[in-house]
Amino acid sequence: MQNEEENSLPTYTVTVADQTGDTQVQMTRPEIVATATDSKSWVFIDDRLVDTSTLTDNELNAAAAVRLMPGLVGGQ
Repeated sequence: MQNEEENSLPTYTVTVADQTGDTQVQMTRPEIVATATDSKSWVFIDDRLVDTSTLTDNELNAAAAVRLMPGLVGGQ
């Protein structure tokens, strides 16, 4: 049942940046949140930093661009 629910979730084209460049992948909202949390990445929707705890499907549906970028760390 859970697999059916996961398959019915809308997917979004997400640009994922890392030290080797960037890749475009299809992700659901829960996958975006989990990936950002696990990799400590920042989520940008239309060049605006968003908090993943408040990220909604409506924001993603209206977005022209969704990007996961590595978080910046100062002082290292």
